[in-house]
Amino acid sequence: MTLQFLVIDDEPNIREVLVSIIEHSIKGAEVQTAGTNEEAFRILESTVPALITTDIYRPGGTGMEFLTRLRTQPKHSFIPIIAISGQSNDAQQLSYYRHGFDAVVPKPFQTEDLITAINRLLRLRSDPALQLVHLGIETPSHDYKERIDLSSKSGRASLAKDVIAMTNSGGGTIVFGVAEPRPGEFVPQGLPEVVLASLETSRVNRAINDYVDPPVALTARRVQEGDQTFVLITVPPAKGSLALVKKQNDEAGLYPGRIYARTKAAESAEVRSSSELRELLEQLERRSR
Repeated sequence: MTLQFLVIDDEPNIREVLVSIIEHSIKGAEVQTAGTNEEAFRILESTVPALITTDIYRPGGTGMEFLTRLRTQPKHSFIPIIAISGQSNDAQQLSYYRHGFDAVVPKPFQTEDLITAINRLLRLRSDPALQLVHLGIETPSHDYKERIDLSSKSGRASLAKDVIAMTNSGGGTIVFGVAEPRPGEFVPQGLPEVVLASLETSRVNRAINDYVDPPVALTARRVQEGDQTFVLITVPPAKGSLALVKKQNDEAGLYPGRIYARTKAAESAEVRSSSELRELLEQLERRSR
């Protein structure tokens, strides 16, 4: 069965990420995109999507104006709509729900939050955790690891680098037990018991404590599929201050005084431009309100 989706956002990079997540996580999904309200309504002349996502503030009309107009059209008035917004403190989210949005996902959005919202609104009987295991792509908020040796300094520092970058970029999920035999090809293979034991919540947090300031409270959970077991580590978004490096490790490329974030290419890397740093600080300010 084919499920039609419409993604509205004026930022091409965000549209691309949203399309990839939806198409890879929802079986039979076909996604059309628009950058403005008028583009969206031209698409709606010939299709009735199962679900729409829209950002809120953009040139060419806001997401709230789009929703108000959509609800006046009998053919489209029932379509569930997810607001994806950078202005998403509790009061703002409540105003979006009162305006008529069916779900609100803060921007920068976490992949799991988006998948969970879609499943709920479309009443899909899918496990979001397994959808993350099988997503098959990496995003700024979704990362794959085959396994890791937390008994070694380089292993602990490598995980700390990914955690620092991900929390600074709005949080996300690191999935352990998925190999990458070729660039961009991800194969779920599970983890042996010896690795599973090292990836308990308390052990993972202790492993990175020497490298991260302030501490980031990670949560680890196991996901079972057949005889394969995976570990998903949830990284919360930084609030109040960016996560910084406490201790140097050359093998992991981790150095005090440098700021790390997730790139649009889904890599953990040093922030190298003033515009990137400004964007991080603006996101941090919005999350801390």
